[in-house]
Amino acid sequence: MAAQLPDPESPDQDSREQLYELGRFIAIYQRILATYVDKPAPDQLINGAIGGMMTTLDPHSHYVDPQAMLDMQQQLAGQRVGLGLEIEARGGLVRVEHVLPGTPADTAGLQAGDIILKFDGNSVSGLDPAALRDRMQGPVGSSATLTIRRRGNAEPLDYTLMREVIRAESVQFRVMGEDVGYIRISEFNQQTPDSLKRILERLPDAFKPGALKGLVLDLRNNPGGLLDQAVMVSAAFVGKGMLLSIRGRAPDQSKVYVSNGEDITGGLPLVVLINGGTASAAEIVAGALQDVKRATILGTRSYGKGSVQTVTQLPDQSALVLTTARYYTPLGRSIQAEGIQPDILVQEQDPAGVARFHATQGEAGLTGHLKGTGAKDESGSSVYVPSKDEDDTQLDMAVTILRGTERERAVPWSQPGN
Repeated sequence: MAAQLPDPESPDQDSREQLYELGRFIAIYQRILATYVDKPAPDQLINGAIGGMMTTLDPHSHYVDPQAMLDMQQQLAGQRVGLGLEIEARGGLVRVEHVLPGTPADTAGLQAGDIILKFDGNSVSGLDPAALRDRMQGPVGSSATLTIRRRGNAEPLDYTLMREVIRAESVQFRVMGEDVGYIRISEFNQQTPDSLKRILERLPDAFKPGALKGLVLDLRNNPGGLLDQAVMVSAAFVGKGMLLSIRGRAPDQSKVYVSNGEDITGGLPLVVLINGGTASAAEIVAGALQDVKRATILGTRSYGKGSVQTVTQLPDQSALVLTTARYYTPLGRSIQAEGIQPDILVQEQDPAGVARFHATQGEAGLTGHLKGTGAKDESGSSVYVPSKDEDDTQLDMAVTILRGTERERAVPWSQPGN
């Protein structure tokens, strides 16, 4: 019997197709249970089938087991037990992508760019990053030893860290030179909008009257997070205007987000920093501020993740994370597999040659990614950010623009009529 192709105009035919395919799956499942040389565990077969099914979709759709779902909920709430490391696997190596401030990893001295060789004495070569992240978690107060390779050190370095509850503050603020405010958002979790609001409300107290010339919003290497929180952050700077639209396959999966509030900064000049690690929710913010000409976007092209995932929790507390829509900037641009191009392209200066080890192809480099709307999928760029302000070319340019010496370079608030 040959399976018929589904017909979107004929639900009955779709139903027959689905029944046929389910019957084919059940027949194979029963044959494996009945005749495989060693009796297999039914749950392992089903989990394997689910995993295989998800691999036919895009890289952001996946099945989450109950423990991983709990970890996800804790992370989105801004709290989890661990070491304070964000890692990435690339080219067969496991690299430290970001060290969260004030965490055990930060206190011990680990750095972005460190390559993890061993975890508790065992090689991590070929280990799934998700499995390594699981190993990093554990009871509060338990220890973990990482062996790392660092550029400039001939011998591997060992670090022993004690696990803590990581209450990662996603928003950090500091004053630069008494006339510029610097805000970094490291991720978009449930705490982010309130944290940003508290910082912006305290701005007048952080500067002498009339001294504040503008703000730098640093979204570099921000992997994203919650959609609604990104929308609220965008609204805090935009005030009134369109922020975002999402479009799914069905009409009820489409939505337009519009802000009707006030710009909490009162229209302060704003420069947003992005790079190849600026992804998803962070791209929503950068894209909105760019399209409505609220800010100058500076740095290098962003990651290019322009899709929306819906999390559906299942009865056993596991979950299905499924891509259900694409998002678009206020001017209708899709960022999927294309990324956001900055208004001002600024590459980090790298005399030591470190940056060539810190680059990403972005969304377009992922196998099975959703296609973009352009003729060619191309996204991502350098993710290198120097550890010291004095070496940070992008940050220096942003501050220079806010102080007025580079105002002629595509700065929205310096245009005629603004």
